[in-house]
Amino acid sequence: MGKGTSILAGIVATPLTAYAASFDYTPLAYGFVAGITVLFGLLFMLWARSKLSGSAVGLLQAVAGGILAYLALETGHAAAEYVEELAKPETLDQFLVASFVTTASLALTYVALAKAERAVHAARGSTSLTVALIVALAFGVHNVAEGFAIAAALLEGAVALAVLFTVGFAVHNFTEGFGIAGPLLADKRVAVPLTQAVGLSLLAGLPVIPGAAIYYAGIESGLFLATLNTIATASIVYAMLHVNLNALAKLGGVASAKFWLGITLGVVIAFSTESLIYFATAD
Repeated sequence: MGKGTSILAGIVATPLTAYAASFDYTPLAYGFVAGITVLFGLLFMLWARSKLSGSAVGLLQAVAGGILAYLALETGHAAAEYVEELAKPETLDQFLVASFVTTASLALTYVALAKAERAVHAARGSTSLTVALIVALAFGVHNVAEGFAIAAALLEGAVALAVLFTVGFAVHNFTEGFGIAGPLLADKRVAVPLTQAVGLSLLAGLPVIPGAAIYYAGIESGLFLATLNTIATASIVYAMLHVNLNALAKLGGVASAKFWLGITLGVVIAFSTESLIYFATAD
């Protein structure tokens, strides 16, 4: 009985071992490197929270708000671009379907987030942690597409391009940690355990990995990506409003020059890190 069991185990294990040995883990490793830097950005901002004054924290929140604003424009443009390309007589049916799906996704995301926040208030939970979770989820949805880019380069045999994508996304995702920290900067009394910080960061950054795996599985639907980008846009805008309202309260309202300088700096940081990717990968 024992001998038969060992033979059967050997028959089953052999192809599995061979498959594991032949499986290409490169895109998954690149995805991990590109996504894990969210954690470092978040930890840096949480460290800064304990060292800075209220107005300085407000300025950091404004910077985070600027980063969120840029990312919302980026994801929103990606979704709109797909739908607009279908606005032709020969693809009218696809245009109508895409318009309906993305519009419904936008509305449902806002409604779901509002209901979730009301539930947190009713349960007397931490609103700042809830908003940070929303930001992390939004970034996670957005970052799936980064996995597509890395995997596409590898499938084309452009290893150098994949490495450049990975480095560029890693730098860019470091600033996403600022966006997640934005809501948490609102209240120094809210303790953020390391386990929660790690959890939020992994939720935001590691979807780069399944993004690569989804691409290898052959899922490359334009409507699928447009829907993901729509959900990400709605989530980022929702969180951005919270972050900016808290920053305005600390910096003296909409007439505060510091607030608008912080917003501008956040946009510049996000734009610059993304531009590095384009410059590095230009022919």
